[in-house]
Amino acid sequence: MKIRGSIHRLLLGVSLIALASGVLLLSDWSHRRSGGSLLRRVAVFQHVSQPVLDEGIEGMLDAIAESGFIDGRNIEIRRFNAENDLPTANAIAKQITNGEFDLLLTASTLSLQTVANANHAGKTRHVFGIVADPFGAGVGISRENPLDHPKHLVGIGSFIPVDKAFALARRLFPGLQSVGVAWNPAESNSEAFTKAARKACQELGINLLESSIESSSGVFEAASSLVARGAQALWVGGDVTVLVALESVVAAAKRGRIPVFSIIPPSVKRGTLFDLGSNFYRIGKETGMLAVQVLNGADPATIPVTNLIIERLAINHQALEGLKDPWKIPEELNARADVIVDERGVHEKPAGVPKPPPGRVFKVGVVYFAPEEGADLCMKGLFDGLRDLGFLEGQNLQVRRAHAQAEIINIPSLLQNYDNQDVDLIVTLTTPCLTSACSTVKKKPVVFTYVYDPLAAGVGKSRSDHLAHVTGVGSFPPVGDTIDLIQKLVPAVKSVGTLYNSSEANSRAVVDVARDLFAKRGIKLEEVTVTGTGEVFQAAQVLAHRGIQAMWITGDNTAIQAFEGIAKAALDARLPLIINDPEFTERGALACVGLGWYEAGLAASKLSARVLLGERPRNLPVEEVAVKRIVLNHDMARKLGVKFPDALLREANR
Repeated sequence: MKIRGSIHRLLLGVSLIALASGVLLLSDWSHRRSGGSLLRRVAVFQHVSQPVLDEGIEGMLDAIAESGFIDGRNIEIRRFNAENDLPTANAIAKQITNGEFDLLLTASTLSLQTVANANHAGKTRHVFGIVADPFGAGVGISRENPLDHPKHLVGIGSFIPVDKAFALARRLFPGLQSVGVAWNPAESNSEAFTKAARKACQELGINLLESSIESSSGVFEAASSLVARGAQALWVGGDVTVLVALESVVAAAKRGRIPVFSIIPPSVKRGTLFDLGSNFYRIGKETGMLAVQVLNGADPATIPVTNLIIERLAINHQALEGLKDPWKIPEELNARADVIVDERGVHEKPAGVPKPPPGRVFKVGVVYFAPEEGADLCMKGLFDGLRDLGFLEGQNLQVRRAHAQAEIINIPSLLQNYDNQDVDLIVTLTTPCLTSACSTVKKKPVVFTYVYDPLAAGVGKSRSDHLAHVTGVGSFPPVGDTIDLIQKLVPAVKSVGTLYNSSEANSRAVVDVARDLFAKRGIKLEEVTVTGTGEVFQAAQVLAHRGIQAMWITGDNTAIQAFEGIAKAALDARLPLIINDPEFTERGALACVGLGWYEAGLAASKLSARVLLGERPRNLPVEEVAVKRIVLNHDMARKLGVKFPDALLREANR
């Protein structure tokens, strides 16, 4: 009987193991394409179809695509829309927070709230945008400390300065004494905007007439009652319930021969007189860049929630017709406006960079760590982009280049030299050069590129809250994809070694992220630090004798300058060397999951052009451009006896 019982327990245990294995296999299969490559799954959720949310989501998706995440190739993006129905929103939130997705991306306050409530346990990472007041949304985000938020949740708020809209209304009609607003008290964002409107009206001596609503069907009646109470204009804040029925507000205002103004561009296309608010497409792009950071391994808990405003003005000359009061649009507003509606139609200011004026020669000083392939490729993207924007070296563009000969101590003097010369702009490549520029450059604007983590380098608290004289392009490496590659090439890997210069902020930032990700995969990360290129070869030899099964080198400038020593130590120990710099793969690495540095340089060219043409770096958010590249070294594979999986070969050949 004892034997029979033991056998019974053994069979039960085997069955449970088989069942668990099947569940894991099915879970893994659901994340994979037929080709076998791991897909990131992202859910994009908006509460209603409205231009402001549609523009924001368009910006989010464009930023994700520009960073190398292509839907259907290395990412699967599914979109959800509650169409202004709260029960539907709650059902969607429950569906997308069940663990099926790697990241949740939401637009609007209501979407933030429904998903945050469904995801309160933090099962899935969540990035939000196009939210007026996330601090007042009741989802655990502290107004006093932007780092005090749920560890799985991060995003960008966009609280529009309501006072500017009311001040502009008073300017267009100096006799303005009363403004009406219909709003839904159930919307926390609408409550926040209405409170700001009360304050603005009190300061301007305007009487704010209010009417509360519960649904879009009551908007026309509420707006009509405000007209009857003597409102000289109607104002629309960021109230979703009202925005859905904006035409009803405009219709009620027309009956009373008064205008409507808002803080939600481009509502002028629907009949408002003017909108003074934010460029929600660009805020969407910033949100998308933040999502890319999280997808690439950044911990949401370490990223502050910020408020970002990129001002956008829209005016509608046709809305002046038939008004009973003398509203007038000054001519200078036409030059300032991003969108103008007149009898000829809708005219939108092009989003591109204007061409440089004829007759002027622009001067740029470039500082980089040392000559190497990645920096050369990034500079090619930079100057190709500037050429396409009308800045031609040798004609209207003078370029002075200097490098630090791979010695950090040389960087400050190079920067000080340019800072005291007649250059219009300093461009830095590599993190050590950027770090030094943040403290050394005092007089000239700086645009950076060829940098992993600009915030760690000292640029500022966030991409929008940064040093006034600095902006640029960061490109955080695909750490998670690197670990995926190592596990494909060394399936039973338990220990990986890396070496880096601990004084380089970029290296510290990447290794900090990698340390946690390796640990979650059950892999120990052995670390050796160096202080100069002369220590690299010996450090690599020490690392190779610590029982590791693979060696990984991220874009540490010190390590890259002595790369041949690392490659020799790895080959002597017959260890696969995996790196994040594609240009160095053929110099002794087995494989690389890296970044397209040409694209990073190209992105920096647009920021450089805007600064050269007079825009202030403080008004230009730091961008994130990370286009993934996989490079394989077949000669090294033969030397090590490694066979690349077919799926990896297909991915590398794309």
